[in-house]
Amino acid sequence: MNAPMHQFAGEQAVEPLKILRATTQEVVVLVVREPGTGWPSLRLIIDGQDFATIHPDALIEGDVTVAEIAIPLPALAEGRLRSIAVADARTGALAPGSLLRPVAAVRNLRALVVYPAGEVYEHDKVRWYRAPMEKLLSDYFNIGDMIVFDSTLKLLRYAHVEPMKIMNPTDADIERYAEEFDFVFVRGSNFIHEKMEWFRAVEVLEKVKLPVYAIGVGAQASQNRAIELPEMSKRFWQIVGDRCASIGVRGAFSAETLRRNGVGNVEVVGCPSIFRTRNRDLAIRVPDQRDIRKVAFSLRREADTSYTADPEAYLRNQREALLKVDSQSEMVMSAHGEQEEKAFFLRDEAAKEKAVAEFVRTGWWSGPDDAAMRCIYEKQLFSFFDVEHYDRFAQSIDLAVGYRVHGVLPAVAHGVPGVLVAYDTRSQELAETLKIPVVPEAALAEGGWRAVYKEAALGGLAKSYAASYDRMRDFLDFNGVPHRM
Repeated sequence: MNAPMHQFAGEQAVEPLKILRATTQEVVVLVVREPGTGWPSLRLIIDGQDFATIHPDALIEGDVTVAEIAIPLPALAEGRLRSIAVADARTGALAPGSLLRPVAAVRNLRALVVYPAGEVYEHDKVRWYRAPMEKLLSDYFNIGDMIVFDSTLKLLRYAHVEPMKIMNPTDADIERYAEEFDFVFVRGSNFIHEKMEWFRAVEVLEKVKLPVYAIGVGAQASQNRAIELPEMSKRFWQIVGDRCASIGVRGAFSAETLRRNGVGNVEVVGCPSIFRTRNRDLAIRVPDQRDIRKVAFSLRREADTSYTADPEAYLRNQREALLKVDSQSEMVMSAHGEQEEKAFFLRDEAAKEKAVAEFVRTGWWSGPDDAAMRCIYEKQLFSFFDVEHYDRFAQSIDLAVGYRVHGVLPAVAHGVPGVLVAYDTRSQELAETLKIPVVPEAALAEGGWRAVYKEAALGGLAKSYAASYDRMRDFLDFNGVPHRM
C-alpha cells in the first residue's frame, strides 16, 4: 500500500472519504483527517462481504491531512468481482464511489457513451449519421461535437463502444448495460447549462453501477455569469462526481459553474481535440508571416444570444474578417454544420437559392450578386461529414483562424498554428486553458490574419503543449480511465 498525492489544477474540493478509482487489482481511496486527530479506520467490502480493515495510521507518514491509499485486491477471476465498497469503520458510512463494478484490468473493455455525435467505424473514427440528401440539407448538426467525440475515442482504451440509451431505454437495455459493460463516459461538449435535457440518463445511471468519466465538458454562456442548473442537471452531475475522482472540465468558468451548483470535485483539463494525434512531443509550427499562404477560416455564422451578446455586430464582424482574410491569403472557408453552407458544399441548386435569400435577409451577403461572397462559397468552401477528412485538410494549411473551437484545436493537433476569436465563455476559457492565442472579434475584422498572427503568442502555445498533454494524461490516470495517451 502507498499514499501518493495527485496535484490538482486549481481549487479542488476534497471529500472526507472517497474511492478515486478501482480496478480488479486495486482500489485507491482518498482519506482525510481532522488536524490533531488520528486517521479513520476503513472497512474494505468486496461483493457485499467484509474483506479487510485498513488502518491508515500504519501507512501514512508525516503530518499531512489528506492522502491517497492504494489497497491491493485478492487475485480473483476477472468475472467474479461485482462491486467494491469502502466504509468508515466507526460510522459505517460508505465512501462515494462505493458499490460500483471495478474496471477489469485484463479483459477487453466495453464502454457506454452518453450523447454520442455520429457513428463509429474502424474502432475510433467518427462520421455523421447516414441520411437522405434532403435530411442532410435540412438538419443542423454541430460538426465540432463529432470531432470531440472522435478525439475522445482516440484517447480511450476499449474494445467496444456503443451509445447509452437515455430517451427510451428498456429494462432489458439497462440489465445488459449493468451485466456487460465496464465504464461510461460523457464526451466533451456544452453540457452544463440551464436548458440541457438529460431525459432518463439519471434513472439509467442509478441502476447501472459503473464508473462514469467526464472528459472536457463545459458550461455555455455568451458572457461570464452565474448559471443555476435545474435539479435534473444537478443530480446528473452529482452522480458523475460520485462515480469518478474528478470531473474533467475545459476551463475555469466551467469548473466554477459546477462548484456553484454543488459539485466540487472538478479539474480543468482542456479539450481532447487538441490531443487527438496522441503526440506529446508535437512540434507546432510558427512560420514567418511571409511563408504563410493557405489560411483556413472557420465559420460560425449562426449564433444566438447564448453565444454572443450582440448577434448583429457578431455577424458584421465575421463577414468583415472573412473578406479581410480572403484578401490576404489563399483562404479556404470551413463550414461546420449550418444548413445554408451545406447547400453550397453539396451543390444543391434549389437549396442554394434559398440559402442566398437567407444570406441577403440577414445582411451576410450585400445582395444576391455579391461577387466576393459568391466566389468564396462556390470555389473556396470546405466542409466534411467524417473527421478523418478534416485531418487531411488540416495538414494542408499553414494557419487556422476563426470562430470555431473545432476549426482551430484539431488543426493545432497536427502542428498547425491557430488563432481563435473570443466571442463566448467557451472559446475564452479553452484558449486560456490550452494557451491558444485568442483575439477580440474586431481585431480579425479590422486587420485580418496578419494583425492577429503573433509569433510570441504562438511560440507560447508550442512551448506549453507538452505540459497541457501531461495534464490531460495525469487526469486520466488519476481517475483510472483506461487510455492510450
